Formats: sequence, structure tokens, C-alpha cells
Amino acid sequence: MERKEFNRLVRDALSNLYDYAALETHPLTAVFPVPSEQQTSRAEHLRHILLDAIEGLQPPDRERSIGSVEWRPYLILDGRYVEALSLQELQVRLSLSERQLRREHSRALRAVAAWLWDQTYPERAALRDGRVDPGQWNNNLRTFKVAREPLDIADVVRGVARTLQRRVQSEGAKLHLILPEKLPSVLTDRVILRQILLSLLSYALDVQDVLDRGDITISTEVQTDQVTLRIQFQEPDPSSIEANEEETSLDAARYWARRVDVTLHESHTPGVRTGSAQLALSLPRASQKVVLVVDDQEPAIRMFCRYLSRSNMQVIGIQQPDRVLPLARQWQPQAITLDVMMPTIDGWEILQALQADPETRHIPIIVCSVWDEPELAFSLGAADFLKKPITQRDLLDALVRLKLLDTLDGSHLEDPSARR
Repeated sequence: MERKEFNRLVRDALSNLYDYAALETHPLTAVFPVPSEQQTSRAEHLRHILLDAIEGLQPPDRERSIGSVEWRPYLILDGRYVEALSLQELQVRLSLSERQLRREHSRALRAVAAWLWDQTYPERAALRDGRVDPGQWNNNLRTFKVAREPLDIADVVRGVARTLQRRVQSEGAKLHLILPEKLPSVLTDRVILRQILLSLLSYALDVQDVLDRGDITISTEVQTDQVTLRIQFQEPDPSSIEANEEETSLDAARYWARRVDVTLHESHTPGVRTGSAQLALSLPRASQKVVLVVDDQEPAIRMFCRYLSRSNMQVIGIQQPDRVLPLARQWQPQAITLDVMMPTIDGWEILQALQADPETRHIPIIVCSVWDEPELAFSLGAADFLKKPITQRDLLDALVRLKLLDTLDGSHLEDPSARR
């Protein structure tokens, strides 16, 4: 069964939750057959499945609250279908506007349908808004490693626009890019950022399809510590979106945004027949001071991230030794910390390659090793040497000696050249 048809059937079954005749012959009874050991009717069995699905939307370990956004999907479905309240009664109970209630009601229906879909087809389970057990996620999603790097945001946006060009043209929409010639770099994962933008624009195109027209505009705003991308478009009355039964891509975008600590904000301005919507994506600006941490062990990279979390330096981790030289040329970091014991290519070989390249030989390199061999490190051109295990103070002191950080207590620190 296709996902879209499954969602439609769930909505229909919920609307007939207490109509046993309708449930007895409902198409979903074929999807949820009565187990042979149970003595119950098909209608009663399906009704219990739907009620369990609604209960499954209750936030875990949270006190029930009418004003809580987390509780809203459950409270809407429980009130609408279990208590059989009208939309007007729900609107008063939850203190929502008619437009907001319709939107939240549609979102709650998609959430309960997703919950049922994931229980019925775990091998095809779609990633929803934090509702799915991570154990059911696709292996590629579960094991995907985030690789943050400085990015030209305008270049990424233009690439996404080219990817969607054929669909935009086929749907009669227009995509306007308002991007300045020069934007500061942002620090995030390129693949994930592209996927977020594709999801947001797919949602906007779905909405434009309801209107049968429309322009979509992407603009930017630069703040002190972040760059915000704004996707603006017109949207119809929420009831039209619900009737269109289009699956939105916002849940996937919300998930990936959380993975890379990016803020996604949605705003809606109502109108007489149509309103306007804006999806704002705020990404952290890449710092002027970058430390390239080369280590094949991800925990070591995370440790260095913690060590420098309160400094003005950003950590970019590299686990593949063969990528160090090209990425060092591209990013021109202020310093490189280099592990020695790595597979395929050891740190000494990488150090020699970095020193031999005219584009990277000026970058100070801090060799990190369990072997106490500072003389070898300095003879090959290293700027400093740290013996593992490395403490936060060890790393900060090394960066102070390289004049990349200021001393916190004003004390004199040893010049690394004096140790050679």
C-alpha cells in the first residue's frame, strides 16, 4: 500500500471511530487482521489499534499540560475522536485560533498515521518528528556521520536550485534567489544542509501546487554569529492543504536541523483567501579561527570540541588521513592537531606532506601521540607536541604558545621552540 493512501484511510477510520458498521468493512481491517487467538470483531480490533495509536502520541515522561506544544497532537486527536468534540469546542479548550487548530489538527493526523505506518511496516519506516523509535531507523540514517565544514551558503543554495529546476518549471512555479555577492561562510554539514533545503523547498512547492501558482523567494540575513536563510511563499487556507492530502517534508527537515544544531523557525501570516509563510533556517557562521583535528577516532574529535567549546575557535574533525592535505589547502586553518597512529597513512607522513606543500607549510601543526617523541616531531616541522592522553589545559596551553588564544591568568608560558 502506498503511504499516501494509508494516511487517507487512517483519517477516514478515525472519523468513523464509533461507527462499528463502517469499521467492520473498512479497508484497514485487511492491513490489521484480527489475530487467530483473539475472539473479537474486526471493527473492535481496528478501533483498539486506532486508540492505541492516539495514546502512542503522548510525550514520554512529561506531565500532561493543555498549554504544552508537545502534548498538542495527542490532546487534539483525543478530544476530536475519543471525546467526539467539535473543532469549535477544541478551539476553545486549547485556546487556539481556527487557522492554527486546523494546521495542528492536520499535523496530528499525519503524526498518528506515521505512528501506525511505522508499527505496520518497520522496514519502510519513515523518519518522523521524533515519534519513531531510533531502533527502527534506516541503517544509513542511524550511522550517518555529521561532518561540519566551512561552506559558501550561496553556492549551496544555487546548487539546490539547479537540482530542483526541472520540478519548479514543471509545476509552473518561480524560484527567486536574492543572494548578495559576498556572504560569510557557515559551519555545517554540506550533505545535510542540502537535504534540509530540498525538504523545505519541496514543502513550499507542494503548497504552491494547491494554489496552482506562486513565487518562492530565498533571501539571506547576516547576523553577528549566524546567517539566516529565509524561504517565503504564499499559502492557501489550512483546510485546503488538508484536503489536498499532500505529505509535507517539514518533519525530515526538522530532524536533520536538530542533528546539526541548526534552528528552523516557521511563521505564517493569514490573509483573506491566501496567506504568506516563511521558513527561516539559521546557521552558525564559521569562525575566523579554525582548528583542524586529524584523528581516526571520533571520540577524540568530540573531546577536542568540548575542550574548545568556550573559546573563539571552531573544531573541524577529519578521520580520513588522505583528505587532510586537500582540505588543509582549501580551508587554511589556523592550526592542525595531528594524531600519529592512524591506519593506511601515519601522522608522520601527513606532517611531511603538509610541510612539503607551499600552500600548507605555514600552518602550525601540533603532533599528538602516545609515543613520547617530541624531538622527531620538531625535526619534521611540527610547531608543538602533546603526549596523549591530552588534557584541556594541555591543548589550551599549546594554542596560547602559538598565539591563537590569550592566556587566562596572564602567566608566562613556555615557548615551544625552547623545547626543541
